[in-house]
Amino acid sequence: MANPIIFKRNIDIGAADAESDGTFLDECFVDNGDLDALMDCDNPKCIVLGRTGAGKTALLLQVQKQCEHVVELSPEALALSYVNNSQVLRFFEEAGVQLDVFYALLWRHILTVELLKLRYEINNAENQNLFLDRLANIFARDRVKERALKYLKEWGDQFWEETEYRTKEFTRKLEKDLTASANIDAKYITLGAEGAQRLSAEEVIEVRNRGMRVVNSVQVKELHDVISLLSENVFDNKQKRYYIIIDRLDEDWVGDRVRFKLIKALIETLKTFKKIHGVKIIVALRTDLHYRVINETPSSGFQEEKYRSFYLNLKWTRGQLTELLERRVSFMFKRQYTRQDVGLKDIMPSNQIDQRTAVDYILDRTFFRPREAIIYLNECISRAEGQSKITVALLRQAEVRYSQQRLQSLADEWRRDYPNLLTSANLLIRRDIPFNLSEIPETDVESLVISILEKSQRQDEISLAADMALNGKKTMNEFLQVIVGIHYAVGLLGVKPAPHIGRQWSYLDQPFLTDGQLNNTIQIDVHKTFWASLGCIRRGKGAYTGTD
Repeated sequence: MANPIIFKRNIDIGAADAESDGTFLDECFVDNGDLDALMDCDNPKCIVLGRTGAGKTALLLQVQKQCEHVVELSPEALALSYVNNSQVLRFFEEAGVQLDVFYALLWRHILTVELLKLRYEINNAENQNLFLDRLANIFARDRVKERALKYLKEWGDQFWEETEYRTKEFTRKLEKDLTASANIDAKYITLGAEGAQRLSAEEVIEVRNRGMRVVNSVQVKELHDVISLLSENVFDNKQKRYYIIIDRLDEDWVGDRVRFKLIKALIETLKTFKKIHGVKIIVALRTDLHYRVINETPSSGFQEEKYRSFYLNLKWTRGQLTELLERRVSFMFKRQYTRQDVGLKDIMPSNQIDQRTAVDYILDRTFFRPREAIIYLNECISRAEGQSKITVALLRQAEVRYSQQRLQSLADEWRRDYPNLLTSANLLIRRDIPFNLSEIPETDVESLVISILEKSQRQDEISLAADMALNGKKTMNEFLQVIVGIHYAVGLLGVKPAPHIGRQWSYLDQPFLTDGQLNNTIQIDVHKTFWASLGCIRRGKGAYTGTD
């Protein structure tokens, strides 16, 4: 080039998280085919599933950018922590009252009012009264619609208030009705679950029966009529589309006990709103969180296969991720340097690394998620300050820090489920790869057991297995199988179950291993992302440091 590119300090190809990546996301968004399906109200796909960094939030931001009538509801705005902290609800749940109906109706109520606010721009009392008067005049002699109007007037008397207000209002009414139904001293109810535990067996049965009658009498019919009204008479303009987006459900907004039940109820509620044309409720969920919700909240009436058509599983190909990096590099140089078109080929080393192109080398060290590819290339760019090209040496140097960061990020991502994950990963340090379970010395396993129990942050599946191994309730090999199963699930390890089957990774293939697959002959490999940070020893090549 006439004017050679020189990498300057503090430049990059965008932020790792979508919320901080506004400029690059707007200019360099790569649609892998999911956006049209998500914006199509007739397409059933409305639950966006993907692991951390797969692009869920970026996709939802594009929906907000390209669609006119959109509202986003965050867990905080929904005030679901109020439901979680309710001592009244905890008391009755501990007594055996199933609140699943209430959770589902709460979502229906919240979503119904939000849609009406969005459709009629109800942001003050005057607009609300005009809306209700208009419907009253139209449906004055329709008994079904009158029931729906009665419901709206009873529960929607302050449409313009924040969503938090309606959540608390709806919950408080149930709390009041449940408290009134219980024929016991109110002091027990105020103690929550502890109060229920102090009741006699006879009192528990009575409280449970009375509570169930209250929950089952919540206005199911009236709310059903409201949704029918929305479908037939409110959202009847086929040219207009309305969207409600719910994201960040994987954050710590409430404890798992209630969070899983609320998310399960939300998934079930989505089916109710599919009958309303021109309306789409879009929910983003981490893949592992969705799996836990389905498996830890079993109910006889829920059949998961009926909801699979709702799932939009985010997956990226090598070509799509390459295009994403290409666009971001080009945009970075146009912003910072020159209008001349600059691409990956102009800044990456042309010679192959381990028989791979530089870009393929980077992508091999990701879970095929945009965030990881962006982080790795940014690390390379930061080390190329003052130079005109990223060399092989710089790329390998960047890999060491990138690998360390990704291992810590993996531990952070799974901290809620496996707080002792990082300690358990010590088993893989300087490990010969690939390997099988029988090659790991039992002394290494015993040392890991002791280390986990000494450093345990809190009890989880890993520390429980370690404790059982120490006390002889599990063999060291059984403990090792637990560790390998967890390491596979989070992406640290891949497995080759049989000679005729290719290597499998949780983010590409089955998300979890079955007990039958975990045996001493299964071939196990560490993901390339973590080779440098763990110093894995590739057979015949020595310890991997990111510089060989």
